[in-house]
Amino acid sequence: MRKLMKFVATLLIFLILIAGGVGGYLWYDTKQRVDQFVMLAKPFAEISYGGIEISPTGSLGINRLRITPHTMNDVITIGALQLKAPNILELLKTYWQLRQGEPPQALSLSMRELELSLQGDLLGSSSSSIHQRTPFEDLDALGCGQVAHLASTEWQEMGYDRFVGNAEIGYRFDAAHNILTFQVDNYTRNWATLNMSISLALSGPVSSIIALANQEKPRLASLDLAFQDDGFNQRRNDYCAAKAGKTVDDYLADHVRLLVARLHANGIDLGPGLITAYRQFLNVGGRLSLTATPPAPIDPTDLQHYATEDVIKLLGLKMQVNNETVTDLSVNWDNAKIAHALNTQMIPEKEIEKLAPAAPTEQVVIIQKNYHSIPVGALDQHIGKIAKLETTTGATFRGLLEMVSKEGIKIKINKSGGSVTLSLRSNEIRSAQVLY
Repeated sequence: MRKLMKFVATLLIFLILIAGGVGGYLWYDTKQRVDQFVMLAKPFAEISYGGIEISPTGSLGINRLRITPHTMNDVITIGALQLKAPNILELLKTYWQLRQGEPPQALSLSMRELELSLQGDLLGSSSSSIHQRTPFEDLDALGCGQVAHLASTEWQEMGYDRFVGNAEIGYRFDAAHNILTFQVDNYTRNWATLNMSISLALSGPVSSIIALANQEKPRLASLDLAFQDDGFNQRRNDYCAAKAGKTVDDYLADHVRLLVARLHANGIDLGPGLITAYRQFLNVGGRLSLTATPPAPIDPTDLQHYATEDVIKLLGLKMQVNNETVTDLSVNWDNAKIAHALNTQMIPEKEIEKLAPAAPTEQVVIIQKNYHSIPVGALDQHIGKIAKLETTTGATFRGLLEMVSKEGIKIKINKSGGSVTLSLRSNEIRSAQVLY
């Protein structure tokens, strides 16, 4: 037992010495690089910092960072800027990989006590005039009296004088399944908290940072988003109600009405469930969460070719507001109207209110033959024919069978804007019908 204890003690001392050596190397190399960057940045900004910190838990950072741009009357301060890894040895490995242009399996960057004044040039400069903005901007200012845009001046009138918050952004790569997951966590004091995780299925292996940046058409594998109001709703509600000369309840009712009208005028019609959910979120301390769990990873650009109800099923969308599930996620949109709105000037609110919601148009499908139910395993006998496939999620797809194999089925679907080929797994098909 005594020999075992001596061995363990010797091993611990050895590991401590290794960690100390690694830490010393990282500290020295990081300080040299930071000082070099500070010198290179002198023509553009004055940068100072308190010191370099390395933790055995796997973090490497700069503390008390202060940035003063020469072209702005502004000062940006960051209490700590840290690069994080699971432990100090992984941190050293990450350091080497980044220098070689290789993406580490996991990495995150955090900022603590970021402070930014609302009176400086960065956030306090005058914003572009309203006629230069798209109809989908400044939606939070609707119903706020004569205020058309909420920015630095308005935030100061609400009682804010600066941004103070923490932020962390990172990723992890699952090489076995070729899944890249991004994680973003942001907290702004007395404002709001955002937590978001999004996983993407990549089209090929990632051997370098350049290969990662050049990935084509990553597919959405999952999304988990939570947004928590931490004080902004009450300040905005009280401020806008006073500007409009109304009670808070009357202001909120007016705001929601104008929002629905603005979106409708520009190609988006919210269903009753989403309108009610948004109204509930506007309350003090409102919380909104949204998850997407597609049965199979999907290219988000393909969603424009599907009807709204199919998009919801394809994405496996779920929403909660104030911990209550939103059962009605219905929404309709007009791609042409939205595209036009993004490239045009805003319509005056008085003109928008005159626009009555249009009745949804129904597509008429003329079928000259009959659909016949067949076993999913027999679909390979009908390649080149029109098929109607129903998945285990309840989504139905109608189109031309292009390919059928043990791994999956490819079906080409024609839409007004063109065609799209959708890949489905064979075990996800509940029933199949073929037109002949």
